[in-house]
Amino acid sequence: MSGAGKTTVSEVFKENGFEVINCDMVAREVTEKGTACLKEIAEKFDGVLNPDGTLDRKKLGSIVFSDKEKLKLLNDTIYPFISYRVIKGIENTDNNYVLLDAPTLFESGIDFICDGVVSVVCDKELSVKRIMARDNISEEAAESRLSSQHDKSFYKEKSSFCIENNDTADVLQKKAEEIARQIKRGI
Repeated sequence: MSGAGKTTVSEVFKENGFEVINCDMVAREVTEKGTACLKEIAEKFDGVLNPDGTLDRKKLGSIVFSDKEKLKLLNDTIYPFISYRVIKGIENTDNNYVLLDAPTLFESGIDFICDGVVSVVCDKELSVKRIMARDNISEEAAESRLSSQHDKSFYKEKSSFCIENNDTADVLQKKAEEIARQIKRGI
């Protein structure tokens, strides 16, 4: 769930000895100038390349976050590239504990490789405020982004652990530390 605190939780897990693979960063890598993924995106979405051949993320976002069919087309295009890189990243680490910071874990279908899932959720109003502040976008744009995602009950049902983040950063950190310890103990 966007704006819930996944990045903070990922940092806590990293500090507690987990290898963290940031799937948003992987998505940026697979859509860099000259990649096969970017070529496919440009073929499917008109006008999403900047003059220098890089991806115009704002333009693409304005297209896909207002049209569920176009969002599905983008996801169907990009997820195989991301999944391949994530699996390679897992294969190439010696760490026994790997956390995927993956906002679209279930949508991508890569959850099948996970031994457990930790979700971070919060109330919708709080999420909207956090997205607006983080991305410097309007309330309407933040709500549009959220409308393309599942609600928190979906994540609660699908997760081994679910962190409710409607409190302070300190409370979130303590919750994440406890779950990291539980996972390492095999609970």
